[in-house]
Amino acid sequence: MIQLNFKFKNLKQEKSKIPLKSFLTYGFIFFLILIFIVSLPACSKKVDIKTLLESKLTGEDQMNAAVGVVDNFFKYIQSNNLEEAFKLISTKDKSKHSFEDFKNEFKNVTKIVEYKLNWVEVKNNIAEVGFDLIDSYDNEEKAYKDLVVSLIKEEDGSWKINFWD
Repeated sequence: MIQLNFKFKNLKQEKSKIPLKSFLTYGFIFFLILIFIVSLPACSKKVDIKTLLESKLTGEDQMNAAVGVVDNFFKYIQSNNLEEAFKLISTKDKSKHSFEDFKNEFKNVTKIVEYKLNWVEVKNNIAEVGFDLIDSYDNEEKAYKDLVVSLIKEEDGSWKINFWD
């Protein structure tokens, strides 16, 4: 009878020769190098903070100007000052329509009780202002939600309402 002697190695003793702390350290260094390599192309672009801030402020100024035009337009309509409201209409619309046409648009319009400007979006030379409106007819109020006024920037840089288009 032949007897075989096998030695079973203790698997617990033969773990990885790289300790866990070293593995984490090498992984972290590799991660930092990877981030550095990925961010290298961004270094070639010079960021001018002054230009960035000016463009942001200019955008806010444009939004405020567009909202101001719409606000004034509704104030003029509420006070029945249609001549001043007509001045806020775009040159393109004025070339196709007269002040009489504009007045005729408001012949059967009810009285504006209240309006609320909700949002503004400016894209290049076009702006849109969202608003809610409450009007009154025969002492009954009716609310209109999520209406939009479109504006166009004129050659002189002022915002005008795109009334008919």
